Amino acid sequence: MKASGEKSIVTVLLVFLCLALLALFLAQSTVNVRRERREKLYVQTAILAAAEFKIPPSLVLAVIRTESDFRPNAVSKAGACGLMQLMPQTFSFLQESAFDEQLPSNAIFDPDVNIRYGTFYLSYLFEKFGNWFTALAAYNAGEGRVAEWLTDAELAPNGRLKNIPFAETAEYVQSTLEHYGAYREKYNQRS
Repeated sequence: MKASGEKSIVTVLLVFLCLALLALFLAQSTVNVRRERREKLYVQTAILAAAEFKIPPSLVLAVIRTESDFRPNAVSKAGACGLMQLMPQTFSFLQESAFDEQLPSNAIFDPDVNIRYGTFYLSYLFEKFGNWFTALAAYNAGEGRVAEWLTDAELAPNGRLKNIPFAETAEYVQSTLEHYGAYREKYNQRS
């Protein structure tokens, strides 16, 4: 009798586990479908901004995916806003120095404006640091901090950033580069 009861418990647990895994799979599928829908809304804008500032469109999409998961009204704990998670100070600086525009502060959430400004900023960081790894680190951690890292021989042997001392920034760069590869493949783009 005892063996029969134990088999019943094991069977119930296995059924429960299978149902839980199925629910998790369905939930993840729903998340992916929603992301795909949001992504499609911004692909053309990302391609246009990338062409304007001569950077890979797949990289712009990868930054958007990592930063906001294609949510135009996203706001981070640090206060970064919009699809490409621009800090309001960076947004204001770019308005004045790069674009000579006076937009209302809520324009930071406008997808066209946010993607254009964020793409310009990425291209600026690439020009400043010379490679995407370092430019992405600066996009996340700030260009001043990355400039400091580049003076540390342990972090940047031969003046090239190899080790990122902030786990969040290291994960950000890795995730963005993985998304970049996926988008290059998805949209059949060269690097």
